[in-house]
Amino acid sequence: MDHYNRGRLSLSDEVYNEIMVKISENEWKVGEKLPSESQLCKMFGVSRTSVRAALQNLQGRGIIVTMQGVGSFVHKTPNEQNVPGVDITSDISSDEFKDFFEFRQAIEFKAIDAFVKKATLQEEEHLRELVEQMKEAAAGNDKKTFAMLDFDFHMTIIKGAKNSFLDSAMNTNKDIFFHYMSEIIRLTRKPLNVLAEEHEQLYSLLKTKKPKQAREHLYNDNTYYHVAYFSPETEKKAVERVPDEE
Repeated sequence: MDHYNRGRLSLSDEVYNEIMVKISENEWKVGEKLPSESQLCKMFGVSRTSVRAALQNLQGRGIIVTMQGVGSFVHKTPNEQNVPGVDITSDISSDEFKDFFEFRQAIEFKAIDAFVKKATLQEEEHLRELVEQMKEAAAGNDKKTFAMLDFDFHMTIIKGAKNSFLDSAMNTNKDIFFHYMSEIIRLTRKPLNVLAEEHEQLYSLLKTKKPKQAREHLYNDNTYYHVAYFSPETEKKAVERVPDEE
């Protein structure tokens, strides 16, 4: 640790400050999964107790969100403030999000494996074109258009799998799928240009035939959204914010 003097701060405070620096300098971005506790111990040369205390402090400030058994994710930058009047609640409950994410894993994750083997060059090119259109929508902060392009991107992956049952299963649920994705875009703290970059990364993984990394990319992304915006803790806070009826 080069930024701080160990004689002045506790080890947990030093770890806390180091993580804050990495987030402030955008080395660790919003939505990105932090290294595991054991990796952080090695990175900073401290005990697991010090790392856990630092993570609890960061979680208390809302800088990170944590899901037991999965890990911690960056939720906001240190200088970012909550915007008054912005609705952070959703009509999608935690259980509904979890159920649909599991359904999506069963359909889209399987489709990814087939897409890298069966997709045509035209379908790959369509994904690239959608990414470019996402960048344009992001430049204009057009969330409505971005959501439609996002939906088209993932439906193209499913169609590219060339499996009529996977295609039918998702088409049957396409309305809730679109609503689910629109809610993510409405609620997330990530700028649209960052979301466009994430889709570009996913396209690159599919283009270069790396289905395992593509599935991991989607899993981490959706797990972050679940814990950040659709967890029971989020629902509890939303209830607490509801004003008393007169």
